[in-house]
Amino acid sequence: MSQLQVLKILFKERYKDPTLQLMIPTMIVGYIFIPAFLEKGDFQPYSLVISFIPVISLSETIAFSLALRNIIFVLGDHLTNGSIVSFLMMPVKRITFFFYSYFLDVVLPYLFWVVTNYFYLADIGYINSLTNLLSITYTAGYFFSTSVILFLTLLLKSNGASTLASIFALGSIFLVGGFGNYSLIQSNSPALSITSFMNPYPIILAYSFKPFPALLSFIYDGIAVDFSLALILFLISLFLFIRIEV
Repeated sequence: MSQLQVLKILFKERYKDPTLQLMIPTMIVGYIFIPAFLEKGDFQPYSLVISFIPVISLSETIAFSLALRNIIFVLGDHLTNGSIVSFLMMPVKRITFFFYSYFLDVVLPYLFWVVTNYFYLADIGYINSLTNLLSITYTAGYFFSTSVILFLTLLLKSNGASTLASIFALGSIFLVGGFGNYSLIQSNSPALSITSFMNPYPIILAYSFKPFPALLSFIYDGIAVDFSLALILFLISLFLFIRIEV
């Protein structure tokens, strides 16, 4: 069995019909929320930000949900029932298997999103500094969130426990960060540079009203922290996977 055959087996397991046939068209249709939120005049930047917030943005939600499904209910399921052993006996190194899984579980849904996102934005003529900032923000949050889920899945080795832990951890970070950052914006606190990674969208909303350089700096601070934490958790997850006992 070649490495390409191993990759094909993993791909078919995660993307059985009609997953792709339903996901990609739904992603494209989901972009209807962008023009639905757009208004002419000064309200336009604020509306654009609203249309890009996860959960409101259907395409972002689909990409993240697919990654979560792949990590917890495919890879995690193999860890829970012990069937990961048969996969680790395939003729590929563990580190290679991990990167194959990560690409299919996390990177591929993201690529579906980024291609459809920029295709749609180019089609409606809305590729600008604000949409680029929103896309980078989602990218940082996506890889941070999926790294948290992957870490918890490999650590707990239980579908139920990793699902609850992931929802609690990410929900707490997003909600607490949202309310916290809103309060810090009101008080013009420099602590935003520390907390902005938890939920940068209130800061971006504020920036869309009044584009102060300080706010933009806080946003990029949060993006940098998200990417850094994502990389750290990714490396820890790689270590945990390599050390799995079979």
